[in-house]
Amino acid sequence: MKKLLFSFFAFCFVFCAASSFTFGKRESAKSADAVPQRIVSLSPAATEILFAVGAENQVVARTNLCNYPPEAQKLPAVGGFDGKLFSLENIISFKPDFVYLTEGMHDHLVEPLTAYGIKVYVSKAQSLDDVLGEIQTIAEITGHKENGAKCVASIKDEFRQAQEESKKLAVHKPSVYWEIWNAPYMSIGNDSFLNEIIEVAGLENIFGALKQKYPVVSEESIIAAGPEMILYASDAPLSKGDFLKRGSWKNIPAIKNGRIYQIDADLMTRPGPRVGKAALALSALAKEAFEGR
Repeated sequence: MKKLLFSFFAFCFVFCAASSFTFGKRESAKSADAVPQRIVSLSPAATEILFAVGAENQVVARTNLCNYPPEAQKLPAVGGFDGKLFSLENIISFKPDFVYLTEGMHDHLVEPLTAYGIKVYVSKAQSLDDVLGEIQTIAEITGHKENGAKCVASIKDEFRQAQEESKKLAVHKPSVYWEIWNAPYMSIGNDSFLNEIIEVAGLENIFGALKQKYPVVSEESIIAAGPEMILYASDAPLSKGDFLKRGSWKNIPAIKNGRIYQIDADLMTRPGPRVGKAALALSALAKEAFEGR
């Protein structure tokens, strides 16, 4: 389960739009406004954004977890997503002029990288608007402004499609419990972009009122909320049967009706250019679960 928790946060804490650019104490050989030509991406979402805006030929290294699009896996890897799993020396060895970081996970790299005159972007989004904003910003930084605008427009269209599909559900929004962790129980709160994806898909998060990203919750609160649908990630060592074995959950509507679904962790939890497709996938799942009830 520890592996699951790390994996989830590795995909889910890649936050976007509020950016941070810093320049080194040493004199950089290039102008601060120069379009970067050697980019090291330190998160899966960052890599997806770079490829989506057309900057793939400028990326020289990525993390071991950067597996989408498939072409990204052809690039050399600096190591894992966690900053403790690779060295500054390894990053520098790729001679980057731009490093794409994540707040919290890579804070310790900002100062040494800027000391080498390397431009950095620190991703730290809180919402879907932040994700869209970051995509556009990265597109502009990398010299692909028009591609960024097209990418953002496409995602917004996918959001609209998901919302239209959600109108075909029952009169009220079906309630959902998204299990992140079960020792202790952890779910999705209001401050996570995942809560917005749930809403766009026409569902109601039972913990959507909690002002946290990933709140720890009690088993009693889950049972009392009576979710009509349960979601869990594909990288979780769980199955539908594991939920059915929780005896105290037997009266939860989702359990009684078998509405327990595994979701693609890579697609659903990365705040990058596939957030629109994530909303569409979840709305399709909701339609399958509740159509004609």
